Amino acid sequence: MPRFRRAVLLYNPTAGSSADRASQVKAVAEILRPLADELHTEPTRAAGSGAAQAREAIAAGCDLLFACGGDGTVFDILQGVAQTRATLGVIPLGTGNVLATDLGLPPNAVAAAHALLQYVPQRIALGRIMTSACEPRYFTVAAGVGVHAELIYHAGTAAKQRSGIAAYYVAGFRLLFAHHFVPFVAEITAPDGSVAREEILEIVAMRVSSFGRWLRRWRPGSALTSPNLQLVVLRQSSRLAMARYVWGALTGHAHRTDLSSRSADVRFVPATRVRCLATDDARRIRAQADGEMLGTMPVEIEIVPDSLTLLLPPGGSR
Repeated sequence: MPRFRRAVLLYNPTAGSSADRASQVKAVAEILRPLADELHTEPTRAAGSGAAQAREAIAAGCDLLFACGGDGTVFDILQGVAQTRATLGVIPLGTGNVLATDLGLPPNAVAAAHALLQYVPQRIALGRIMTSACEPRYFTVAAGVGVHAELIYHAGTAAKQRSGIAAYYVAGFRLLFAHHFVPFVAEITAPDGSVAREEILEIVAMRVSSFGRWLRRWRPGSALTSPNLQLVVLRQSSRLAMARYVWGALTGHAHRTDLSSRSADVRFVPATRVRCLATDDARRIRAQADGEMLGTMPVEIEIVPDSLTLLLPPGGSR
């Protein structure tokens, strides 16, 4: 691990549910202090302030930033670090912590800080999503359009605070049997530059290897070190087939060894870009990135090479 000049640990003072958050942040800072000539801790000022605070820190000479919180906190801070030469490290202190899990970090913040001492900076590609409702946003976990975004919308902050990650699964099973699936058109650009156009029900652009926890056995073949997006594409399927697919994803049996689906028509497709087109019926279909709602269609998602220096375990992401 190289030594850095100035490090800033940006932490979400409301992330997760720990009663001793302040003591955890202090302990994490002491562990990470040897990595830089100077290290400062700073709480995020408000929801969405992490990007501006990261930019301010980098402008003041910071070359190492730690995002301490959940995936939403990391996503926010990422917007200020992407396309700079500063290095980003992740400390899990939130509800989902999908990125931290994919990086092989322990769920405990203090243990994760100890692990990061052995991690190495590596330049990676980022995903980027554009919708009609907001400026382009970068992502590290996943972005997409369809019922999973509807799930995130319904399993909002209040629900997560009441029941944690279980809020996602409860909302997901309700939507599976009650949601009105509306097909839309997607234009998918493959790594060789060819473009395919098809009608689908759902699309997710993955960067991490899995979502962890109950879905840790479901692995679409994506990786943070990959130069491409890995698309999860759902075409026309019955609700029964989709329910069987969800059960298979939870148990690790959704796909055969050749990655063909055992039930619903779900395919894994490498791509560099996907455009989701808004027809009259599909204009209200929601989009998300890293668990943050980003409006509705039309949506464009693409890979942006050489966009972020991230602390990765030796040998790259898992």
